[in-house]
Amino acid sequence: MSLRRIGFMNITLLLLLLHCSVTSSAQIKVPVKLKTSPEQLLQRMIHNPAFAESAKGEDFCWNAAYGMGEFIDNFNLSVDTRWLDAGISYFDFLIGKLDTDPDGYLGWIGPYGYNKKFWQDALVGDAILFKGMLDFSQLVLKTDSLKKTYAAKANSYVQLAARNFAEKWDKRGCWHEDGPYGSYIGFPKFMAPGGKSKQWITDPTVDRAGISHPFNKQLDAAQVFLRLYNITGKKGYRDRSERIYFTFKSHFQYFDGHYCWNYFEPLTPADVDLQKKDTKHGVWVHPFRSGYQAGEVEKIAEAYHYGIVFDEQDIKRIIRTNLDVMWNKDKLKPAFINSNGLGAEKDTSGAGGFKKNYGHGAEAKNTGELWTGLLDFDQTIRDLYTARFKADDQSDEFIAFKNTVLRNPPGFKRKYVQRPVIVPKVNFTESKELYLATVLPYRILRNKPAIIISKSWNPGSLQIDLYSTDNHLLSSLFKGKTGLQTFIFEWDGTDPDSKKVYEGAYKIRWTLGSGYREFPITIN
Repeated sequence: MSLRRIGFMNITLLLLLLHCSVTSSAQIKVPVKLKTSPEQLLQRMIHNPAFAESAKGEDFCWNAAYGMGEFIDNFNLSVDTRWLDAGISYFDFLIGKLDTDPDGYLGWIGPYGYNKKFWQDALVGDAILFKGMLDFSQLVLKTDSLKKTYAAKANSYVQLAARNFAEKWDKRGCWHEDGPYGSYIGFPKFMAPGGKSKQWITDPTVDRAGISHPFNKQLDAAQVFLRLYNITGKKGYRDRSERIYFTFKSHFQYFDGHYCWNYFEPLTPADVDLQKKDTKHGVWVHPFRSGYQAGEVEKIAEAYHYGIVFDEQDIKRIIRTNLDVMWNKDKLKPAFINSNGLGAEKDTSGAGGFKKNYGHGAEAKNTGELWTGLLDFDQTIRDLYTARFKADDQSDEFIAFKNTVLRNPPGFKRKYVQRPVIVPKVNFTESKELYLATVLPYRILRNKPAIIISKSWNPGSLQIDLYSTDNHLLSSLFKGKTGLQTFIFEWDGTDPDSKKVYEGAYKIRWTLGSGYREFPITIN
């Protein structure tokens, strides 16, 4: 992964740190000279050739967001406000592309990603563009020397995001909350092509309408809320971000000292097709876009530095995933496989030669990659990244890396909080076989059965039990053979034999092969 991408994510955060009040003493003393000028970057961004084919909607947003963080990165390196002026010009160019939805909110309206016959604005499109603007706002409003000139613009971006992101998606009913968890679902209303209609079109047959977003998009939303909290101090924004991150972490798989997690997992009952006995979206580590997890690791690192959800043990386990499972241990010719190290023969990334005990051989369709979101924490990650610049150590990317990441030794000191941090606890259990195990919803209501669902790599004898929170077996819910297909049934909180009605906090445990997984529930 290039530092161009890190400039949009991880390095932006590190550079932003240099102007935050928490670490004002760590500002760069000597401005860095860059090869690119503010005007060159602005013109490159505005005249992106990809806009010719994706001038509207979510695709436009993805292309427009790529490189967006360089305006802030380059200002922090050069201490030249022309980069901020160029950033404003680009942000205002993006704002000029906003259209008005039938409900009166603004959005980057365009073709719906899974059916071009319908148009709408996308939660992730809003998130990734507002996130870049809020990086500017966060920098300006926390830097006294910039407020006089730029505060008005900074505040305008905050107001725009607060209404047309935070408020908009709540008003549309796209926020789903379930006990300590929270996630976003896709908006199930659309417009006719052109996006100028005054009325919504509702069509429940449209692919993926109303189901949960994959984790990368959930975390993009969490980052917007974290920025809004940092700027406004409103606790509700932080709580929203923390709830999303906690949901994400709660679905991690843990075994052999490391984590793995899926691109998508069902987070609400609407994500499951009970008739077909399966999820409405595949559950896997993305088989040909390893960059999704790389981006998620960058967002995990940000959350860690702000004291949200993740602790040092979590980061160490993620480092093990990248270096012990994914990397071939060759510093001269490093190669990576996906974090699960296995998958369907024709649908997995990776090179079978170094899969070791994590899976079976397969031809590489797309390999995993170095998780540069871990640069703050680990020297080996830094060494592997530095090796990329042996022939190009004068590039803007390497200059940024040298003047941000390499200014401090690797370690686990949180950059944005100084006080002790207590994160919500997830009681991980170990299973190599089960790559999905959850209950929907977490809070089981009387006379409304919950969905108990799991997926496994291998067939075998599956046992599903109800346990007390202090690990006492209370009831056997299922015992029998399972294949590779999704295993799913409904349960209303009643003992299948004694008909006892349970109430309170419990755990569901799936046991298969050499290990088991658990998921907490509450029965009301």
